[in-house]
Amino acid sequence: MRRYGIALALVAALVAAWATTSAATTSTSAISSPKVFSLVSVTTQDLPINGFAFQRAPVAGNQFGFAETLYKWAGTKRGARVGHVLGLSTFLTVGANGGTMLTVVHAYLPGGTVLLQGIIHFPYGPTTFTLPVVGGTGIYDNVRGYVIVRNLGDGNQGKDNAEFHLLP
Repeated sequence: MRRYGIALALVAALVAAWATTSAATTSTSAISSPKVFSLVSVTTQDLPINGFAFQRAPVAGNQFGFAETLYKWAGTKRGARVGHVLGLSTFLTVGANGGTMLTVVHAYLPGGTVLLQGIIHFPYGPTTFTLPVVGGTGIYDNVRGYVIVRNLGDGNQGKDNAEFHLLP
């Protein structure tokens, strides 16, 4: 029984040391001023989940994953490749004119990553929506902000403009 007490005391000491170290680290972002930049996002792969691959109209609960490549925005066309995106969407409601989805997106950018999560209200066809930034790593650690996503074309081309608005 004494062995367990010693182990528990050791674990408690390690947790206390970790908490003290974590509290001592800075909680500000590595970016020092607001950053706004636009990227072109091109779908590279749709990732069907549980057999749903858009072969039929979605119903609430259907999910899909996606992988996209991010490029610099060069006027009317894409520029150099700068990163990629992995995401997951779950349909919450679906109706004749559109619906809602819970979407989580992890954007891998030069210097770190940005995590986005939110509910998207979508019509069928081209759309514009905003996702809040909920976290980040590297130079985007503790960053706040949002990303405005605008479909390019008729909404079925797999290309979007992603305009990042990041705050330290």
